[in-house]
Amino acid sequence: MASEMTPTRRALAAVLGGRVDYVPPANPLAQTTVELMKYANASWPKAHFDAQMMADLASAPYDVCGIEAARPQFDISLEAEVLGCPLDWNKPDRPPVAAHAYTNPDDVTWPDDLANTKRVPVVLDAISILREKYSGMLPIIPVITAPFTVAGHIAGVENLVRWTRTDPDKAHAFIDAATDFVIAYGKLQVEAGAHILFPADPSASGDLISGETYEEFVLPAHKRMAREVSAPKILHMCGNTSKLLPYVRKSGMDCFSFDAVPVWYCRQVLGNSMSILGSLDVIDLMPNGTPQDVYNRTRECILQGTDVVGTACDVSFGTSLENLKAYVRACRETPVPKAGDIKDTIREIGVGIGNWQVKNKKGSNDCGGVFK
Repeated sequence: MASEMTPTRRALAAVLGGRVDYVPPANPLAQTTVELMKYANASWPKAHFDAQMMADLASAPYDVCGIEAARPQFDISLEAEVLGCPLDWNKPDRPPVAAHAYTNPDDVTWPDDLANTKRVPVVLDAISILREKYSGMLPIIPVITAPFTVAGHIAGVENLVRWTRTDPDKAHAFIDAATDFVIAYGKLQVEAGAHILFPADPSASGDLISGETYEEFVLPAHKRMAREVSAPKILHMCGNTSKLLPYVRKSGMDCFSFDAVPVWYCRQVLGNSMSILGSLDVIDLMPNGTPQDVYNRTRECILQGTDVVGTACDVSFGTSLENLKAYVRACRETPVPKAGDIKDTIREIGVGIGNWQVKNKKGSNDCGGVFK
């Protein structure tokens, strides 16, 4: 299919529910594979601290494979680090939080000069470098750790989840403080040149919290982010988020990036209330499948109704360039489903449902058991 749009225009149109010439392979999940790091001459942990290296590695998926997004900031611990948490740099690729920093939400604070604090200027400079390098043609989609996960990092995830039951006021106070910080950081990313933000909230997974907990504690933070930061936003949550979807659709976010939920089911529940981004498996398919497997799965995602094709989580280091290129090729070669293609689309969705049932050993009338 002939390309008629720039990658930035295509990604923005897809995220905001507009027309596209093909479904974009605008993956905002980290793709720091061995081969792409070699291409960018990048290394850990330097890529976290060197703005030029960060920009080069963030754009390598596009330069080498045609993936239509650049995602600076490779970890989701930066925000907690700025707020006072130590990180475990023994795992330099994506350093985890080593210890929480607060027991009282009233103590949460950060410097007034946030743009020049710790690694924040590195990310902002990388965004600016990318904006200038591609003259706005390549969408810059930096990750930003979303409030519930930040609150869990700074106060302890187990503590936060427990407080949602035993001390809801304390849980709300920590989440509110984290939301204030995330909004301030998000505005800096937009000011630096980000086209779209990618708030990642893995601790808000349906594997950890209930739909009711999401509605009371997480949804207000997501609504504030959607309202107070101007750029379009793709909300990402890991795990089985099926029971959260009715609440996610109220978040005001522009697009939802999902993991262990079938595309057709996510489309069914969210309808046209927001765009969806998903979902190529990174545990088996991307590192171990053939390029044809990846191509077929990408095509299936498109025909089941995804607006952007991306991976379910960060791409593993061993994923081959051939598989990444197959994903891009499938996006470019698969026609966008139209109203006139309804019979073919329904047929393809049926195939997807059938494959899901076989894989999970569900009966022919049992589409919902996996979502309980």
